[in-house]
Amino acid sequence: MNVQEIKDFVEEYNLEDRSYSGFWNYFNNYKKECNDEFKKEFPEYDPHKIELFVDSVSLRITNWPDDGYNHVVITLRVHYKEVYAAMYQMIFNLSGEVEDDHLSL
Repeated sequence: MNVQEIKDFVEEYNLEDRSYSGFWNYFNNYKKECNDEFKKEFPEYDPHKIELFVDSVSLRITNWPDDGYNHVVITLRVHYKEVYAAMYQMIFNLSGEVEDDHLSL
């Protein structure tokens, strides 16, 4: 298995930076649209207390054993006030386009 090809793909399509940007877009929309829940999950919210880092990069083969629907998934780990708070995933097709994203609290 050639791990370097996956690393090259992530760099070529700037998936890491795009995942960070996607997280902030999703997170800010969550804050706006679900404010009561947000306040419960992130008490005394301070954006400077959010820490993000790449937890994993994976190649997902979705409709096994066929290989026509595959993705690269970037998973970000989210800490708030130095405590685990959530996982965010951004899913890219093999053309580097965003297919989906989601936040798991």
